[in-house]
Amino acid sequence: MHGNAAHLPTHDDAKRPEDDDAALILRTRAGSDEAYAELYRRYEYSAFRLARHLGRREEAEDVVNEAFARVLDLLQRGKGPSESFRAYLFTTIRHESGARAKQEKRTRPTDDDAQIDSPVAFGAGRLDAFERETVRAAYESLPERWRDVLWALDVDGYKPQDVATSLELSPNSVSALVYRARAGLRDAYLRQHVKTDDAAEGTAHAEVRSLFVAVLRRTASVRDQERVHSHLATCSPCMSVYLELAEDASAIG
Repeated sequence: MHGNAAHLPTHDDAKRPEDDDAALILRTRAGSDEAYAELYRRYEYSAFRLARHLGRREEAEDVVNEAFARVLDLLQRGKGPSESFRAYLFTTIRHESGARAKQEKRTRPTDDDAQIDSPVAFGAGRLDAFERETVRAAYESLPERWRDVLWALDVDGYKPQDVATSLELSPNSVSALVYRARAGLRDAYLRQHVKTDDAAEGTAHAEVRSLFVAVLRRTASVRDQERVHSHLATCSPCMSVYLELAEDASAIG
């Protein structure tokens, strides 16, 4: 969808009352390619400026097209923004740019075969102090029944049928319970990474950050999603926290 930069509009944010963002979003959800093409035309210029500012210029086109594609996919599935298209798009661009920057830092090209073949220390499978405390705090925040089933299956190595009687459940119900418990542990682990009690950040920041896990896990309401993405579009500190959390969420699945 990217056109010649020489012909990019200079006033892409201008709106006509009869086709504002909300109307175009509704038409896109209904299957109108023309409506989304208009949203693309409207924000293309400023999106490329943001992508070039945040990352490598040669990757700007890929970043922007990926962001537009992700938002389109969400809209077609009945998710994503209902009004704040620009804020949602810009958050997606920041997320994509941040992910690429982090990946680039982790990847260090080298021609030294000895360096490539040398083993990398990883703590001999041990967690560092911060991770140990984070996992412990996440686990202890769970309901007792969830803690019990997680310990029995994931630590002691029992099978659902082994603990069904003691939990007064069928083996299938135990499997369902541990599934919910594992999902709860993932959420609790991520919440431990979000600072929501820093008075210096302000109440508004804390309230938005408290929604990050639900947004990343796709369990937040549409209203909360839009609130978060609108805030991130203008708040660099919260965006930094969000991107770090998004990386953690991606790592644990």
